[in-house]
Amino acid sequence: MTKAKVRRKAGRKPFHYTASGLSNVWLMNGFEIEETPYGRGVRIMDADGLHIALAHAIAVGKQPMSPADLRFLRKHMGLSQNGLARLLGCSDQSVARWEKGKGDIVPSAERLVRLVALDFLGEDPDVRNALNGLAKMDEAEHGARRLRRWGETWKQAA
Repeated sequence: MTKAKVRRKAGRKPFHYTASGLSNVWLMNGFEIEETPYGRGVRIMDADGLHIALAHAIAVGKQPMSPADLRFLRKHMGLSQNGLARLLGCSDQSVARWEKGKGDIVPSAERLVRLVALDFLGEDPDVRNALNGLAKMDEAEHGARRLRRWGETWKQAA
C-alpha cells in the first residue's frame, strides 16, 4: 500500500508541533500530513534543523525560560540533569525541580544555560570550556595545597 500525501496549502491552519516537549510551537509550513496504513501521520521536513531553530529561539529569547524550555535545551545538548548541574555548579536535584516547575530557575543559572546552549549551537565556543574548567575547580579536593618555590616566586605544585 502506498502512502497518500496531503500537502499543507497556503491558508490552512498551522500544525501544533508537540514532539519537542514544548507546548507553544506551531509550524506554519515545512510539514506534510500523510495517510499511512496505520492512520494519519505528520512528516516534518528537517526535524533536526527545526530543533536547532527552537534551541536558538529559547537561548536568545527575552522571556523567562519555562521548565519545558530548560528540559528541551538540556536534552537537545545531550546533557543529563547531573551533567547540566555540573556545568551550573548546582545539584542535579535543583535541575530536576526547575524542570518540574517546583521552583523558579535561578536567574544566574538561566543565563548560564543560555550561554551553554549558544556554545552548543556554535555561537560562542569558549563558554563551555570555561564552565568545564570552573566545574573541575569546584570538584577539586579542598585538602592540602602544595606550593613550590620557583626562583623568587611561589607557585602551586602539581
